Amino acid sequence: MTAQPIRVFCDFDGTISARDVGATVFNHLSAHKNSGTVKLWINQKIDSRECLLRECAYLKASREEILAEVAKIDLMGGFKEFAELMKTANIPMHVVSDGLDFYISAFLQRFGLGDLDVHCNHAHFINGALHPSFPYFVDGCGLCGTCKGERIRSLSSEGELCVYIGDGFSDRCAVGEADLLFARDDLVSVAREKGVDWIDYDDFFDVIKYFESNLLRE
Repeated sequence: MTAQPIRVFCDFDGTISARDVGATVFNHLSAHKNSGTVKLWINQKIDSRECLLRECAYLKASREEILAEVAKIDLMGGFKEFAELMKTANIPMHVVSDGLDFYISAFLQRFGLGDLDVHCNHAHFINGALHPSFPYFVDGCGLCGTCKGERIRSLSSEGELCVYIGDGFSDRCAVGEADLLFARDDLVSVAREKGVDWIDYDDFFDVIKYFESNLLRE
């Protein structure tokens, strides 16, 4: 039970997954041909749609080969326990990602988390090539395939405490939209640059401790 209605939004790559799944797949299976493209995106010279389209074009691997790489990556510590806590407390949680549905789904199912609500870009394998599509782009910021700020605005209700948990540059648009921000790694730099307060965390056991001490009550 909570003192105020809470809604949680959680990044996937490098947040739920112990390593960034998309980066690992594209780096390894494109022989790092994507590195210059990623730098352009980080520096906001191209948008994330263009970045992902280019990265998919560099990729010369089957769905099975990609998922074999995904299978090598572990779950972030404490995430399964956190998901169970949210379910027990009747707190809605949404996974929001600028990654691709097929590897996110495969990863979550491997850990018994296939019932989570996921909002992300879609993948299509056509004649052996990977092609992304962007179902949430039209209502977003114009720079993200799946704008996490737009997802927060669209899915949250008035009076809710919106919590965001992330780790990287793809979480930029969530900063300032969420009422409470858990950040680490590159997302800390984004929050600092935007003048937004954040809570440090190493894994989801830290997030659980914060929820139990500050947000949940008997």
